[in-house]
Amino acid sequence: MWAISNGTGFPAMGSWVQDKAANKIWLVCVKATFDILPDGTTRPSENQVPPFIQGQPLDGNYEKSLIYEADFFGVKPCTDVLVNGTAWAPRDRPTNELDVGFQVGPVQKRLRVFGNRWWTVNLAGHRVIANPDPFTKMPMRYEYAFGGWDRTASNPKDHRLEARNPVGQGFISNPNGCLGRPLPNIEDPASLVSSVASRPVPAGFNAIACHWSPRRELAGTYDEAWQKTRFPLWAEDLDPHYYCCAPPDQQVAGYLRGGEPVQIINLSPNGPIRFHLPRMVFGFTTRIKRETVHTRGTLATVILEPDSPRVVMAWQSSLVCNKDIDYLDQTSIRLKKLM
Repeated sequence: MWAISNGTGFPAMGSWVQDKAANKIWLVCVKATFDILPDGTTRPSENQVPPFIQGQPLDGNYEKSLIYEADFFGVKPCTDVLVNGTAWAPRDRPTNELDVGFQVGPVQKRLRVFGNRWWTVNLAGHRVIANPDPFTKMPMRYEYAFGGWDRTASNPKDHRLEARNPVGQGFISNPNGCLGRPLPNIEDPASLVSSVASRPVPAGFNAIACHWSPRRELAGTYDEAWQKTRFPLWAEDLDPHYYCCAPPDQQVAGYLRGGEPVQIINLSPNGPIRFHLPRMVFGFTTRIKRETVHTRGTLATVILEPDSPRVVMAWQSSLVCNKDIDYLDQTSIRLKKLM
């Protein structure tokens, strides 16, 4: 019962999820990892990243940024495009600031990376941003983006948190305690920090944890009325984009299909990377009661990891079962096409 017969050569897993209408959904995930070769071709990696039942934070510490989100939150309504990587100065020459970016099909994004900076005062006594230190590489994680805690107040009750990025740096709620405080290393060039009152959207290419704003608000309203009428179901106003973990400008409506061109700039020590996403078609055949049901997968997640360099791709197949949950025997997965 609930078995997976996997003939693809790539790791796969199945699990039960539920939508806000209380439908019981058999969700199957196939995940494929490809090395990116210097000539722009790809090949299956020896070390395959598996599907994850739960999120995988940095160093296994849930107080740090998220490296891989769980593949079984729910059925994604679009493709998440993510980058786990490092900003690299060209030719390993130290620089004070650097633009990095990527393009995957219709998704194009650029961020600016600075060396370490802090708040100081000029000769006139005004608060100013110190010149950035030179650097040759910088981790592209939310620890280096705008956010974090301000614990400068003497009373712990007055400590404040940037809910959009609790692990970041540069958030200041008490201007009098800003001197010597670090600024974010990673920023959106269209919305740079200019004063201690600046509140830019935390800039990143990585997964946003489900308990961070604004993703958590998409989960809906869990108030007294919900407790009385719907507990333990999802809220009626849940937005399915809650299941997605990429920043909103890295989500592709209608899904990617594979074959899209990819370009990565200043995120590899070896210079620009250009290739096309592998294009794969999977067939899913599920035996339930005495019936056989055929479904196809959608490309739910694309993760670029240019330090390796490699790309991780995950497909989802969903089947609503409800009363037939105990009669689902097995899902067989086959790779119908790899291009």
